[in-house]
Amino acid sequence: MQDFSEKIQQVHNEQLGRHLVANMHIDAGDTLLEERPLLVAPHWECSQLKCSQCMQESYVMCRRCQVFPLCMDCDQHSDFECEFFASGAGSAICKDLLVKNYGICALLKLLLLLEDPATRDDCQSLVERPVKLEDYRDGEGMWQEHEEQVVRPLLASGLAGAMPAQQLTADVLHAHCIRIDCNAFEVTGRDGETLKGVFVCGAGLPHHCVPNTVVALDEQFNMKLYAAVPLSAGDVIYNSYANPLMGTSQRQHQLRLSRHLDCSCSRCRDATEMGTHMSSMKCRECSAGFAICELGPDGSGDWRCLDCAAVQPAADVHELLAEVGGALVEAKGELQVYESLLVRYKQLLHPNHFLLLDIKQNIASILRAAALMNSMETPCKKMLARRVELCSDLLPVCRAVVPGLSKLYAIALFEYLLALIELIELQFAESDLSKKQYAAQLRIGSQVAREALDLLRFEPENSAEGYLSDRISMELERIDSDLMKYGGR
Repeated sequence: MQDFSEKIQQVHNEQLGRHLVANMHIDAGDTLLEERPLLVAPHWECSQLKCSQCMQESYVMCRRCQVFPLCMDCDQHSDFECEFFASGAGSAICKDLLVKNYGICALLKLLLLLEDPATRDDCQSLVERPVKLEDYRDGEGMWQEHEEQVVRPLLASGLAGAMPAQQLTADVLHAHCIRIDCNAFEVTGRDGETLKGVFVCGAGLPHHCVPNTVVALDEQFNMKLYAAVPLSAGDVIYNSYANPLMGTSQRQHQLRLSRHLDCSCSRCRDATEMGTHMSSMKCRECSAGFAICELGPDGSGDWRCLDCAAVQPAADVHELLAEVGGALVEAKGELQVYESLLVRYKQLLHPNHFLLLDIKQNIASILRAAALMNSMETPCKKMLARRVELCSDLLPVCRAVVPGLSKLYAIALFEYLLALIELIELQFAESDLSKKQYAAQLRIGSQVAREALDLLRFEPENSAEGYLSDRISMELERIDSDLMKYGGR
């Protein structure tokens, strides 16, 4: 199921456990690992039945086993799954097992893979990974979600009795749920719905908030891991499991909930977050200063101004952040509310603070949606210019937090490109720009498009990013055509 490059090798140490390192120089873009998912399944909370074969919405069941859903385009699924419930050890299980308890789907698929002699070995490296249940039992939500939506229904179904060799207890099932969560990437089905794909190797790489690899997923959910930056022999192969546009404390919180790990990577130890100041505050004592968190041994500390050394207590900062977070929830997609929040809180937060970036992203998304839906009978240049400004603000941060070949930066460039071209075309049509000025702006757009395409050049053609590359290429052709017409080359 995995195909490793000869340029990497598996090693083991106390800190990271089993992991991958480069054993020679690796260029950015070199493929390090290709892997098919062990299983693909809906999220635990999903209630809409999906075809067991292609994962599209389904409203009919397999005629043979009567347990697994199939869509109109698929007439079969796994032979072992089907046989197990049709005439095998699970034939006495209620046929409404998934209809009534669809949340168990991912775990059921894993148990059947473990039950099948042909696929059991594929699962061993996953199920052999130790899970400290005591770390999760009193956690925030995950344990309870597994208990109510997966573990209880599965035990009540009698499935444990049909799989006696696996000795399925509540704790065994909880451990499997945690392994699924901790070794899954979000993948997108053909119908656009998000699913979880379990990758035994690719999703088990050690975490770093500034990853040196890129994960690419195609339409068949196959994964390709390639180098984001040049690597040297001995470099550890890292992935990131946190949102790079979160501040340090928020990434840490996300990682504790999802992976039960405390990150101490270079970005987390840098109070300026690689010079972006995504967690920095405006100083309340001097007009130009910014306060950064003085990280202590436990990862916490007060905020101190870099200019005047004035201190903002951590409790005050966290109270403000909670206030902004609550206000974002209450905004409920209202453009003017977001604009008001931006005006209010830019007096207190660094311009690159992750919460201000969140507000700006929301505003830009609303403006783009309005353009797509033609909700403005006559496009408003002021609103288009606002969108260009917001997209531009995001670019340097996206570039800094994910260096090298970055899908995040490529997508940010694409959003900026769309906004820019829409604005300058309107300005040119209304004679606000001369031919020379229009051509100059088109050249900027051409450069942006080429940079985005360069960042995405290693993505599979049949992936979301591959299709994005096609879209950017089409936009570039249109830009170059206008350049030939109005400005030459």
